[in-house]
Amino acid sequence: MNILIQGGGRGIGLALARRALARRALAAGTDRLIITTRQPASAPGHDELAADSRVSILPLDVTSDASIRTAAADIRAMVPRLDRVIFTSGMLQQDGIRPEKRIADIDADALVHLYRVNALGPVLLARELWPLLKGDHHLTYAAISARVGSISDNRLGGWYAYRASKAALNQLMRTLSIELARANPNACVATLHPGTVDTDLSKPFQGNVPKDKLFTADDSAGRLWQVLDRLTPADTGTLFAYDGSIIPY
Repeated sequence: MNILIQGGGRGIGLALARRALARRALAAGTDRLIITTRQPASAPGHDELAADSRVSILPLDVTSDASIRTAAADIRAMVPRLDRVIFTSGMLQQDGIRPEKRIADIDADALVHLYRVNALGPVLLARELWPLLKGDHHLTYAAISARVGSISDNRLGGWYAYRASKAALNQLMRTLSIELARANPNACVATLHPGTVDTDLSKPFQGNVPKDKLFTADDSAGRLWQVLDRLTPADTGTLFAYDGSIIPY
């Protein structure tokens, strides 16, 4: 099995990478786990993952089209196909960007930036990796979304940019699922809600989260891996929660 994890150097991406290695999804000498991160050398999991001969670590900035093209070219040179792809990039607040409490807080540049970080990467890389996705092999192509990206589930308002960018991710992945089904009938494209995970993204907002609903990265990764293992082509184009339940768009 050839596995690609975008954002695999830290947080839930690193936990998913550990899961892939622990589950022995990779045959020694034949299969690859490819990890991408913006700055490999400074990623918390770099030394740990780089020591494994089955792992390759590449730089990738999902907000840069040039970086996406370069990383994709390197990946195409490494493996003849991909069997599991997981995108973990997500941004809620950073460098002056904060989740909006009211419409007066909306900033156009912040909206665009979160769209690039949270929504575009999976389809832009799919465009470049198409030769490794098409065919008739079993493929799961997934991206971490969020329950707050569900339009029908939005009852509280606020968080305009984050909600909209995750909703855009869901729609882009749904559209990809339709085209990829024609190119590979054994493929499943899905978005995943990981629950509230104890990472830097969620730390400022954990106060009202019940203790049994605040997951460690390893716990969430284990739950998501089980969901991924169960997905079939009939599930393509769907948003799943960490417990396998379907979240309506």
